[in-house]
Amino acid sequence: MKINGWLFVDKPEGISSRKVVDLISNSLSIKKVGHAGTLDPMASGLLPIAIGEATKSIVVIQQLKKRYKFIVKWGEKTSTDDKMGSIISSTSNRPNLQNINKNIKKFTGEIKQIPPNFSAIKINGKRAYMLARNNKDFLLNARTVFVESLKINEYINKDYCSFECVCSKGTYIRALGRDLGEVMNCFGHLHELRRTHIGNFSTKCAILLDLSKKLIHSSAILKNILPIEKVLESLPFINLTKKQEVAIRNGRRICLDELNEDDKNKNSFLFKSNENLMICKNENRVICFFKIENNFVKPTRVFNL
Repeated sequence: MKINGWLFVDKPEGISSRKVVDLISNSLSIKKVGHAGTLDPMASGLLPIAIGEATKSIVVIQQLKKRYKFIVKWGEKTSTDDKMGSIISSTSNRPNLQNINKNIKKFTGEIKQIPPNFSAIKINGKRAYMLARNNKDFLLNARTVFVESLKINEYINKDYCSFECVCSKGTYIRALGRDLGEVMNCFGHLHELRRTHIGNFSTKCAILLDLSKKLIHSSAILKNILPIEKVLESLPFINLTKKQEVAIRNGRRICLDELNEDDKNKNSFLFKSNENLMICKNENRVICFFKIENNFVKPTRVFNL
């Protein structure tokens, strides 16, 4: 039996995203399994798992905005920018609620952010976290990310404050906590992190895996798998006839003039944008991602469904 689709897991703390993938892969006896949007072992929350042909659509999930709830502990800077690391600096300074409210405004909109040293970013072919573990000296370049909103959920006490954030792909919440502490001269690191949403998907549609068992029962997974089309439904698309679908699957291109008038009119803006995240469908079944090239629909990745 071929299994293709998306599974949304509510990952608990203390387990890596890779471990969740391995558990599902072993349970279903499928090698083609991957995740979109890594969660650190200390983090919990929504982890999208792609199964089979759905792995070809991981890029779609990765581009969606994400919502997090997190707690920052003030007064300590750690090696990993979270509670898993060793304390490398500390201070008795603590921010008050007014000070926090004033400074979070500096971290909304388009901002520059230096990723944590303990991250998966590659430097000369090596992961930054491997270099950091081996006490190697290196510098990470600042990246531009977009923080749509950042607000205080609760001023817990002088040492802890909880926040909620909506942000773009590539935003490090650990770096937000670290940098917020830096601008208030009090240091800060992530004490707790939970991802609640990715795009329109939330933990409400996620399943909990029974990690007490050596093997996750496949039936619990199968009944919760969403079709690939569910993740792609917000993308611009064109409808193909069965004949055109066969042509695409055989590696041929489709001339734009051959599309029906509704698709040509409805998607005329597509043919100027040359975006890669556009799909061809036939009777609501996804066929491929495509781009426009010299007045032709050219498949860039075909789904074998």
